[in-house]
Order: sequence, then structure tokens, then C-alpha cells
Amino acid sequence: MRTHRPAAALALAAAGLLALTGCSKMLTSEPKPDAMPVSSPSAALGSAPTTAAPTSPAPASAPVSSKPAVPASTPPAAPNPAPAPARAAVPNGVGQVLQTAQDDAQAAGFFLLGSTDALGQHRMQVLDRNWKVCSQAPSAGTQAATDTKIVFNTVKLEEACP
Repeated sequence: MRTHRPAAALALAAAGLLALTGCSKMLTSEPKPDAMPVSSPSAALGSAPTTAAPTSPAPASAPVSSKPAVPASTPPAAPNPAPAPARAAVPNGVGQVLQTAQDDAQAAGFFLLGSTDALGQHRMQVLDRNWKVCSQAPSAGTQAATDTKIVFNTVKLEEACP
């Protein structure tokens, strides 16, 4: 037969609630940053906690100068004009595998490159080694700025150029 002890359970619940209430005050009270308690044997005996001095020194204020950083007599510098882009001869990529034509163009200093499907089927040249160059713009041998875009018109390796 089971006996219920409601009075003992109620007393245990009240004691637990009281203990938690006391703990919550300890958890929510935060020490001030400039007064950190120091552990010492006297603190364990019940005496008032002592505070330690801040560990980092206060930053020294920089002296304020009444002089301007740049003398007023110096005129503002004129912006330098952008240098002219280098010029180079456009390499011949016609008849080459697209990857080789791109490598040659980059070796000559041209890094802005494009490619199109010469048959007009709007296929993308995903694997450059599977395409060959039929024509290009600008044409080979032309002196052009190295920031000029070179476009290679291509077909698959097994296809004939138009």
C-alpha cells in the first residue's frame, strides 16, 4: 500500500523555491567593472570583499596641436592622369584550338577575351579544348591596346568553319 506524504512534498517544494530565489539574486547582480572583488582568505571568513585596482593604465591623452596637419601654403596636388594602356600586336588564333588561342592572347598581354558559336546556335564554349577558332576580332597582327576585348568565333572540333 502506498502512502502519500503531501506535507513532506510541499515542504520540499517550498525549500527548493526558496533556494532558487536566493540564487537568482546572486546571478543577476553584476560587479561593477572598476571594482572587481579579489579572492582572499578574509573573503572566505565573511569580511567585506576588497577591490583591486584596474589592471590596465588609463590611456594618456594625446597633446592637442593648434597647427594644421598640412601647411596652408601647399597647393593641392593635381591628380595624375591615368597611364595609357600598353599596345601589342593581336596574335593569330584562327585554326587553333580555342584554349591555345586564349593562352597565346594572354601571353601577348590581352586578358579580356570572349568566344561565340560561329554557327549561330548560341552554344556555350564550356570546354575550350573541344572548340576551334574560325575567325577573330580584331584581326591578327593589328596593333591594339591590351585592354581591348578579343572575340574568337568558334565551332566544335569535328565541325567545319562557315
